[in-house]
Amino acid sequence: MQLSHNPTGKTQNMKNLNLFIIYLTITLLISCTEKSEKKVTPKESTTFNPINNDSVALTKLIRQAYEWYNIEESLVHDFPYQYDEKQDSIFTGIDWDKYQNNLQLFKQTDFFSTDFLKGHKAIAMTIDASIKKADIRWRNINDGIPLWETDANNWCSCQDYPEEYWKVLTIDSLVINQDRADFVWTWDKDLSHTYRVKAKKEDGKWKINELSGFNFFRDTDVDEYDKMMKD
Repeated sequence: MQLSHNPTGKTQNMKNLNLFIIYLTITLLISCTEKSEKKVTPKESTTFNPINNDSVALTKLIRQAYEWYNIEESLVHDFPYQYDEKQDSIFTGIDWDKYQNNLQLFKQTDFFSTDFLKGHKAIAMTIDASIKKADIRWRNINDGIPLWETDANNWCSCQDYPEEYWKVLTIDSLVINQDRADFVWTWDKDLSHTYRVKAKKEDGKWKINELSGFNFFRDTDVDEYDKMMKD
C-alpha cells in the first residue's frame, strides 16, 4: 500500500500557525498597553503639589488672622500710649501693662512667629524711647496724628476696605524657599489692592513673620525720629 503526499495540507497548516502567532502577538500588545495605562493614571491623579498645599494653608492663616484682628482691633492697639495723670491728652511713652496684655493675645492665637513677636516689641521699645525724649508739643494726642503713627492701618496699609474683607482674601505671587514664604494678599481678582506678607514655618506650621505695614517702624530708629522733630 502506497502513502500519498499532500502538499496542500501542509501549506494550510502553516497559514493557520502564522495566523495564530499574529493573533497571539496582537493580544499580548493590547494587554501590555492596558496595563501600562492603568499604571500611569493613578500616578497622575495623585500628584502631590507642595505649592498648592502651602497656598491653601497660607490663605487659611491670613483669613483667620485678619478675622481675629478685626474682631479684637478695639482691644489690640499695637503700641498703646501711657498718658500723663494730670494732663490726660499728653502721652509719655508706651503703656507697658497694656502692651504686655496685647502681646499675650498675639501669642494665644498661634498665628505669629517668634521673630514677629520679637520685632513687634523692638518697635514698641524704639517708640517708647523716642517719646520720652520728645518735647511736649509732639506728645499731645489732640494735635492730630502723632509722629509715631502713620495715616493708614498698619495691618492692611489702607483706610477703606470692603466689609468683612477677610472672608474673601486670596494670595498671589507666592514664592516659597524651604521654611520661608513671601506673597501678597488681595481682596479682589483685579488685584486693586495688595499687601505683602512674609511667613515662616515653625514646628511644621506656617506663621506670619512680617507684615509690610510695619516697615516704616522697622526702618525708623530713635535718631531718625529726632531728625523728623528737628526738620
